[in-house]
Amino acid sequence: MRHRRKSKKPLIITIVSILVILVLCVVFFFPLNNMIRNATGNDTASDKVVKSELVKKVKSKKTGDATKDKKIDRAASVLGKKKMSQIMSAANDQTQAANLIESSSSLSKDQSQRAAQEIFSNDNYTALRQAVSSGNWYQAYQQYQKLSGNGQLNQLQQDINQ
Repeated sequence: MRHRRKSKKPLIITIVSILVILVLCVVFFFPLNNMIRNATGNDTASDKVVKSELVKKVKSKKTGDATKDKKIDRAASVLGKKKMSQIMSAANDQTQAANLIESSSSLSKDQSQRAAQEIFSNDNYTALRQAVSSGNWYQAYQQYQKLSGNGQLNQLQQDINQ
């Protein structure tokens, strides 16, 4: 009786195909996500995850002071209800950005306009704005980490409060 040797070719083809599909999903994830958002007009699953993390980050700023915590809760609530398309659009338009900042924070109209002006005039924030406007949340997170690490976000906060 002869034993047939099974070919490993189908297994290799299957593994390579799966890897190619995974690579394509990663490469085209953000464009596909944006296409789905544009087609439906609603937030996508990844948008909801990003907003959830953003809301958690805002809520983590609570101090224990009831007045400040109430403002933080309000900002988190407003931000959670905004459509991601509005946030992305505000990353391309200074006036929309100022309005978004004013509606989702405790900043006054003047402070919101100063914040938007600084964000749009300072080149340090350009990469973050571009990542947000294109819906590339991974790059936006990397830019946020960079700006947090080098003190630019603290400087922005100080500039607004002056």
